[in-house]
Amino acid sequence: MSNPDLTEATAAAGAAIEQAVAVFMLHPQTYGASVAAGYQNPLAGYVAGRGGVLGEVTGATVSAVFAVFEPTGLAAMWEEGVAVRGAAGASQVYWEQAAEFGRAYLAGADGLERVAALGEKLIAVTPTAAAPLFAGWRAMPLADDAPARALQVMFVLRELRAGLHFNALSLSGITPIEAHMLNKGRRYAAMFGWPEPYADGADKKDRYAEIEHTTNRRMAELVGAALDPAEADELARLTTAALATLKANVPR
Repeated sequence: MSNPDLTEATAAAGAAIEQAVAVFMLHPQTYGASVAAGYQNPLAGYVAGRGGVLGEVTGATVSAVFAVFEPTGLAAMWEEGVAVRGAAGASQVYWEQAAEFGRAYLAGADGLERVAALGEKLIAVTPTAAAPLFAGWRAMPLADDAPARALQVMFVLRELRAGLHFNALSLSGITPIEAHMLNKGRRYAAMFGWPEPYADGADKKDRYAEIEHTTNRRMAELVGAALDPAEADELARLTTAALATLKANVPR
């Protein structure tokens, strides 16, 4: 596989993984499970759950790591969330929710054992520097069954790519609001807590495209160090299939 082919396969896997984990994170069932676990505000359950692997830190620290959320609201949700079960307890609840979501909606997808095995191979050799959420989630114990384990591994890989992307974004001069507007637009800027008016970042389109290129290039370097070309292509193919299964099975 040539370098362009490796970059293409890595980008395909990254896109499928990002979307699959987003289905879990944004689904009403996940919010409902957070409410059932004691988080009256399910978004506080999300923030404390996802950020809990950082430990008992301040809301400002979590805001810095999450990078693209409006920081004041994000910090408030962190404080509300960790008050329920603490940081470690919140991350454990969220990890179990991811496992249950995989069991419910990924079962039957082809090659889930290979998704987990290839993803774990990549995770094991990837440096954790400047990727705190990846470092924290990498240390969490994985479920034994294939559907749960595959989604959890994809979760960790998503945090890896997100960390790389945020690092590139921080060096670019593009603000989080501009990044949202250049990526998915006004709805996402609002969803991440930012108030209007929104700077559209139209003069930074080329710079944002370079961030995506930089992120994909670095991910391809990491994939190339961990997997052979056939394995990289296999990971792309199987994660894309897993996403299709998830979308087909998840209630609308």
